[in-house]
Amino acid sequence: MSQLFIRQFTDADTGPADELLNLAFHTSASRAHDLAIYRQLQPDGWFAAEQGRRLVGMVGAIHYGDFAHVGLMAVHPEAQRQGFGMALMQFILAWIETYSRAGQQPPASWLDASLMGRPLYEKLGYTSYDETGIYVRPINPAAPLPGGYLQKHRIQALTPHELDELAPLDRAVFGADRRKVLQALLKVYPQRAFLQRDEAGQIAGYLIAQKNRIGPWVMLQPGQAEALLQTALSLPYEGTLAVNPSSKNKEISELLARHGFEWSRANQHMGWRVSQLHGQRQQVFSQASLALG
Repeated sequence: MSQLFIRQFTDADTGPADELLNLAFHTSASRAHDLAIYRQLQPDGWFAAEQGRRLVGMVGAIHYGDFAHVGLMAVHPEAQRQGFGMALMQFILAWIETYSRAGQQPPASWLDASLMGRPLYEKLGYTSYDETGIYVRPINPAAPLPGGYLQKHRIQALTPHELDELAPLDRAVFGADRRKVLQALLKVYPQRAFLQRDEAGQIAGYLIAQKNRIGPWVMLQPGQAEALLQTALSLPYEGTLAVNPSSKNKEISELLARHGFEWSRANQHMGWRVSQLHGQRQQVFSQASLALG
């Protein structure tokens, strides 16, 4: 049997990788669009694994400076139980160490592990700190907002002009500077990003509605989340709509249930070479994605 060869991910890998991810994760939705965004964010951080010129695995990471977030680690079902998952993770952790040293940063990382993947990550030294839930909602027609709704709840379009004000607040919640993620998502979804302010004009929360998920969604003030969610639900989506909150958030489950979301599963939010949970996860109403954190 030929050995595993891990190399940089290329455009030609997108189609085969999309098929591989669905087989490995038992899903059917295309991730080609997400892969394009992730590779734009971190062109040198995504890798494909070949065995005899056949794509059998992939993995990648986004480095945020203070830490990296690993995502889309997958092995083709026919190639599992051969050590390929371990090889891919050792490869990406080596990349994180090299990248971190170049920027004089600690080589720390986070990921969201499935039940199947958790034993592998524990062998590599990852520790569970909380859970990332996956709540889903079937396709529903967009729900138009009543007249004056946005003005009443002080909701406005989130544009690049607000990032200087928003980025430091978001960093306190996320635990690292993810301005590059916000910039990329605003470019892709310019009409699907919203910012909410309180009566004093301070930022109370924000969200970006992607094509099949809501996230990032962060609330800086408690009790303000429903208006932003209703604003997001006034938009159309492709396929099942997902929200990925932290288990530290005690407000989210009841709120989502009122709006037709059902709990699907939970992934373990795991850290490598970290001493504590990053940021303020209780304010995370939805991650940008399971791959982006």
